[in-house]
Amino acid sequence: MTPWQKENLRYQKEKGDQPVWSPSVISGIHSDEEQSEDQTEEKHEEGAETEDSEQAPRSFADRLPNLKKYRNRVLLRRLLLIIGVLLIPLLFILYYVSPLSKLADVKVVGNDQVSAQSIIEHSELTTGEEIWPQYFDSEQTEQAIKKALPRVKNVQVTITSLNQFKIRVSEYQEVALLASDNHYSPILESGVVVNEPSDQPLEGLPILESFSDQSKIKEVLTAYQKLSQEIREGISQIKYTPRDSNDELLTIYMNDGNQVIVNISNMASQMQYYPQIAKDLKEDSIIDMEVGIFTYPISNTKDSDSATEQSTEGDS
Repeated sequence: MTPWQKENLRYQKEKGDQPVWSPSVISGIHSDEEQSEDQTEEKHEEGAETEDSEQAPRSFADRLPNLKKYRNRVLLRRLLLIIGVLLIPLLFILYYVSPLSKLADVKVVGNDQVSAQSIIEHSELTTGEEIWPQYFDSEQTEQAIKKALPRVKNVQVTITSLNQFKIRVSEYQEVALLASDNHYSPILESGVVVNEPSDQPLEGLPILESFSDQSKIKEVLTAYQKLSQEIREGISQIKYTPRDSNDELLTIYMNDGNQVIVNISNMASQMQYYPQIAKDLKEDSIIDMEVGIFTYPISNTKDSDSATEQSTEGDS
């Protein structure tokens, strides 16, 4: 019963009256309601259990296709692995016996003075032979070319088109000519004299004369390269004219008719003053830079030489 019903029942008893309602009826009503609620809850629980029991088989069945796909992927990966393990050696054998594993051709690029045929011959590369052993020996190939051909400055051997080699070279430039017995041999920027004499000198290159020591040639070229382009273009000939007291002395013949006497060690530093000195000269002169700098006309030396010759003839 509710609190109100309890109070009403107590009040009716005190007055001696009977309640118009029966507590048992009320209790019965509540009991029926509670029983109905309990039955409803039980039905819900049974329904939930039924749904769970129905869903369980369906979710497992749904997982079966995914499980099959996973197993198929695993089998496919294993199959591909087995095929790869067997296929790689087979491909290697096929490549080894095929023409692709043999050197088919050698091309040379970057050469100017040196012929491509000469470079290929000294490379010792052989077409028709295995390409990879020759490629792995490319460093020795490059050194062999540079040693045999002094004009070659740099060499690089690379693979092109699967089974072809490309030899890329760069060459030393010719910077001077060495005059000897009326022949002129090229001198490279490395200081090496190439044994390729010609009867006529090339225009635009200075001529070195009376040099026999390779080290002296390199010293002169090193100093020559430090000169400005204007001064280098004005030089026609460099003659080695040592004295007993000075083995570094040079006589430089200029295109404008002047001559410069200078030490090899001072050539780069003192020749920079030549343009300023030359513009103040009235006639062809000798500019002596051996000790200090002073000038005198070439005609004076000619007169002195002729006087010496006349004196010698008179004495005889």
